[in-house]
Amino acid sequence: MVLLTMAIYIVIIVVFLNARRKYKGGIVEKVINFIIATIGFLLVADLALFMMPLYGFDISYTAHVVFKIVAMTSLSIGGLKFFVK
Repeated sequence: MVLLTMAIYIVIIVVFLNARRKYKGGIVEKVINFIIATIGFLLVADLALFMMPLYGFDISYTAHVVFKIVAMTSLSIGGLKFFVK
């Protein structure tokens, strides 16, 4: 299930990288950058779960939660920048 989620994250990143080339400059490109960052952090958060056999449950789950929080923060900053302008 996690592999499917990571594959979807990669597809989303590729789509937004193509969209960023189309909308160069301006506020839309900045928001797209924040969306790419958010999806990237969500990808890293799910990758942290694969480290469970190596580092144990506590450390892997803590890293998972921290990266999820960073991803949501990035998304909220991107949304605020979009609505401010």
